[in-house]
Amino acid sequence: MGDGFELSGVVHLVRPLSVRAANLDELLLGVSAAPPSSLFYHAVQFQLRATAGDEVPHDDFSNWVNGVVEDRETAERLSFTVQSAGQAEVTLRAGMLETLRRLPEETRRARAAPPGGEFVFLAADSVPAPTDERAEDAAQLMEGLARADASVWFYHFIEQPWYEPGEPPPIRWLRARDESGLADGLAEAVRSGRPLEDIRRRFLERWRRRDLRRRVAASVARPEGERIEAGREAVAGLVRRLKRHPGTP
Repeated sequence: MGDGFELSGVVHLVRPLSVRAANLDELLLGVSAAPPSSLFYHAVQFQLRATAGDEVPHDDFSNWVNGVVEDRETAERLSFTVQSAGQAEVTLRAGMLETLRRLPEETRRARAAPPGGEFVFLAADSVPAPTDERAEDAAQLMEGLARADASVWFYHFIEQPWYEPGEPPPIRWLRARDESGLADGLAEAVRSGRPLEDIRRRFLERWRRRDLRRRVAASVARPEGERIEAGREAVAGLVRRLKRHPGTP
């Protein structure tokens, strides 16, 4: 990782697998045999497709059980399992299998999709997309994340921990630089389970309030002339940043 932190987005190449499920029993068998890249696509990558208007985004599995099989109770149980599994393939797979096995085999077979409504298992191959953004300190990392799109947040905070268990790399990087408060805030935001855009907006608002308090506290002890000049520089910097990135919140 080096001394700095390089931000990267991601592109997913989605491909179908030769596995379909026409009922809940076949869904159980499919989940049991699905490669990690398939579970990732259906139970994790959906967060990149969710919008800020979704209070609780739903995964592909529970969406299918609810909307196609029309088994709302099982769909709610599956959704809860996915949300509570965290970023761990083993935990997710075991939890989903346990949820489906609670139903008798006869019931699983009876709860089926109509013709043509089978669940098609897909897999996602990830291709990192560098952004040319490199942070040397916490402030630069936050500014880079403020300019970054959802794929950058997803790659570093959701996808990397899925394939490399542990805290997301940006959070580990911050802790290594004694920024535990900022790291804890990011970790809490990511664990909330909210849509990525909502996580991004809420955390950046919190960061900017913290940064403003820090700047105000630091300016109080400075001579008046320096405070005036610093204010002018801050305004000029803001104007430049808005011209470069007009869509930045």
